[in-house]
Amino acid sequence: MKIGYLYYTFYPVTGGASVHGYYLARELSKLGYQLFKLNGEPDPWTTRLKNPVTGFFRMLRECDLIYVRMDYFLNARNFLGLLAILSGKKVIVELNSPSDELHLFGRSQKYISRVDKIMGVILRRADSVIVVSRPIKEYCEQELRLENVHVIENGGESFEAPRDEISDELKERIKEIRSRYKNLIVWPGSVNKMQDFELLREIAETQREKSALLLITNNQNKKTEQLEAAGNVYQFSQLQRNEVEFLIDSADIGLAFYGDYSWSRWGFYNSSLKIFEFLNNGLLTITNRPGTEIQKSYPNFRFAQKSDEILTFIEEFEGEKVIPPSARTWKEVAEETSKIIRTVTDK
Repeated sequence: MKIGYLYYTFYPVTGGASVHGYYLARELSKLGYQLFKLNGEPDPWTTRLKNPVTGFFRMLRECDLIYVRMDYFLNARNFLGLLAILSGKKVIVELNSPSDELHLFGRSQKYISRVDKIMGVILRRADSVIVVSRPIKEYCEQELRLENVHVIENGGESFEAPRDEISDELKERIKEIRSRYKNLIVWPGSVNKMQDFELLREIAETQREKSALLLITNNQNKKTEQLEAAGNVYQFSQLQRNEVEFLIDSADIGLAFYGDYSWSRWGFYNSSLKIFEFLNNGLLTITNRPGTEIQKSYPNFRFAQKSDEILTFIEEFEGEKVIPPSARTWKEVAEETSKIIRTVTDK
């Protein structure tokens, strides 16, 4: 089966959406689907069509279905997804956040209400909508008035990157940090209002003598520089994907702290990728959000809202990773996606 794959640029893999896009493409390809894309560099799992204009019309002609990840911004991917829907082509839309996230970009509630009306009209014409969590499904059903909405949670990988692909400089730096601290605690993410940096700072300062906090970010800014002032915080920026995996695999504990989501009508919408990356690699995974039922099924998942509870988890950690007997993988994500693809194309 041929699929037009309209996704964020996902190769080379960087973070967030590109991680999801790459692994979903890889596993769908392994299931026998032939994927076509218009953007990014050539990758092992899709066929890149060189001309985006003629390539898109080739998708409409030859593909059995269009799979598009949409958001609320004026970009080519959303425009092409809309054209595919209007053309009468069978389309599955992936939506990973509610419109309330536009508040973080300075948009008013009036603007967001208009966006909801437009998006509702568009997505009601899609054959199916896939979301990553129940809060986003509630948004789709209650605000956009959609019916055919399916929750497919993220997955994770077990990182086993060959160490000879990692620079000696990075390996030596981690070795030196490891020699000074009992635990290596890792936090990867974007520096934005969604994160609880105050809680990160409190944990770093309290663990000053015992644990090192490894920050994996795209760029330094005032917030991360303030964290580094604790003395046991080390920032790693502009890393390749295999280097990110190396740092996560080298750590003992992973932190996923999120700030106040009062700006979102749907609360915290639980689309974090890093939680599954921590869990699948045996890290003690501590978050200040309750987590999904799948996440809570892992023996190394911990939920705590207060800093003293979080510190207790860290203090009681005995230093050994807990490899889960069963883990949610990207293969499962692709299999669940495949069922929806088959349902749509068999109509």
